[in-house]
Amino acid sequence: MRKLVIAIVVAAIAIAVVMWQQYRPLPGSVAVMVNNTPYPAAAVDLFVQLARKNKPDIPRRQVVDGLIENQLLTEYGQRQHQGETHHDGGSGLVAYSRETHQENELFRLLRSVYGEQINASLKQRQAGNPSDLLVSPLTLDAQQLAPMLTLAPGLYTVMNDEQQQAARHLVLGRVRLASSAERDITLWDIYSRQNIQLKVQLHEMNLEFLQQAVYQYVATAYVIDWFEHRSGLTVEARDAVNRMVMQRLSKDEVMHELGMMQDIHDENEQLKALAEQVSPEEISNFYMNNRDAFRRVEKVRARHIRLDSQDKADKVFREINQGLPFDEAVRKYSSAADAANDPAGELGWIERHDRNTDWLRGLAFVQPEGRVSPPFRSPAISGNTPYWEILLLDEKVIGYQPPDSEGVRYEASRAIARQKLADQTAALRQSLFDNADIRYNQRYLDHE
Repeated sequence: MRKLVIAIVVAAIAIAVVMWQQYRPLPGSVAVMVNNTPYPAAAVDLFVQLARKNKPDIPRRQVVDGLIENQLLTEYGQRQHQGETHHDGGSGLVAYSRETHQENELFRLLRSVYGEQINASLKQRQAGNPSDLLVSPLTLDAQQLAPMLTLAPGLYTVMNDEQQQAARHLVLGRVRLASSAERDITLWDIYSRQNIQLKVQLHEMNLEFLQQAVYQYVATAYVIDWFEHRSGLTVEARDAVNRMVMQRLSKDEVMHELGMMQDIHDENEQLKALAEQVSPEEISNFYMNNRDAFRRVEKVRARHIRLDSQDKADKVFREINQGLPFDEAVRKYSSAADAANDPAGELGWIERHDRNTDWLRGLAFVQPEGRVSPPFRSPAISGNTPYWEILLLDEKVIGYQPPDSEGVRYEASRAIARQKLADQTAALRQSLFDNADIRYNQRYLDHE
């Protein structure tokens, strides 16, 4: 019996110790703990300062929750792709490498938050430009670069293995960093940090672009070195900053996969798939609740003044703006046959199906109502003398796209799909937060 009591007491003490360790107040140096990952307050402060550049009153809690969301979505993405080879988000054809993307994001963060301190460091070294950080002037020799930048015949669009090895050994210059350490700059350092579109500039032997790319590399290397040796942050805090930058980029990849971010170079497949599943009833309900989104111009009534030179057109336009009635301007100056009409210069009603039959009708159809247009030159048509037109839209009739039209189906189905994607993502985010072990340091959140 005694042994049982002792065992129970020991177990209770062990549970109490575990609970105390889990729920004891966080030290002041930690802003939040997420799934046993600490967020140093000094590291979080950088992101708070960055956020307040655009929103001075943004609460610390909102910034912290954003950082937590980045971690949770990163971990979610890792679980989804467990066992798969890592891939960069986006199209893959124009993207920077993961390392370069992270380096660029870190550079922007540091320049934004530590701009004054970094500038003071550069001033101390009498470096007004990145070129001033070079140990010796940069020399770029086209003949020396050609063997590495000339693409081999065939399907190659980037350097082959042999060229890459040579580029790793070709030193373009040497930079002195904030810590006073020096570093060689190789052709590979520059080439590997470009996306495919910018690599084309190098393969085309654009030496001016190469020079600017070297200067950007120098600036980035200096700022990151300053961060590592002059910022005053601990190793733990610096590692946390790098981790949070990486998680921000990883979160974007996950959001892309969820269909919440669309790359300009590819189609949002998730949105497309959901849109194809939208029912006619959903489209009908969306149309009824958002009818104004499907407004369109059905027809317009307009008048015009035709003039035979730019100078004359500008003169008439000025006179109208100074008070000359449009009808009077038509009768006084227009060379068109309808100048004598009543009202003068009448183009009549232009229906939607008529707007593409003539450039002037098309132009009149898109003019704002009741405002005299500036002069427009007629299209250059072979054999015709150019002329200028001034337009006045007297009336515009607004209607609605038919509810069963292809335009309504396309726009409505995608709007509905976008909302479904947003709802799914919001539910996922809430689930991730609900199931995460998150411990806030309220003293940090309350400190402003």
